[in-house]
Amino acid sequence: MQEELSSFIKYAKAFEIGYATKNWAVVDALLTDDIVWAVAGTKSKVGGAFEGRQDVVEAIKYSTNTYDRRFKLRVPHADSQLVIPHGVYFPFTVTYTSEGLQPFVLRGEEWDLFRNGKLCMHYEILHNADELEAYIAEHEAKLEARV
Repeated sequence: MQEELSSFIKYAKAFEIGYATKNWAVVDALLTDDIVWAVAGTKSKVGGAFEGRQDVVEAIKYSTNTYDRRFKLRVPHADSQLVIPHGVYFPFTVTYTSEGLQPFVLRGEEWDLFRNGKLCMHYEILHNADELEAYIAEHEAKLEARV
């Protein structure tokens, strides 16, 4: 079970580096060739199922450009974690803030499965993505331009 947690921590750190640098190669290196990335709870193009490293990296870029990069600051937080066979599960929040606006807290749950230290399955449920999209639409002029 320690291996699962170690693999997740390595992946999570790579994700934050990829986000900060806009260079997702560090994440790509930790994905299996047959990875499946699925996001539920939204009607936007952020949601859906994506297969293979190239499509998954593109889905990650699209998601972070659509949501995260619109705000000055994003603070992800795992509310707890449970090591499961071959992976981890955790409920999460991401708090988005921009000057002059009330923060928005995105809520969800995530399951990540690993094979030989690489992410092979990511399943995420967003609980209030429709509210986030309405918030973004309402405050469009005060948010960062969509990348």
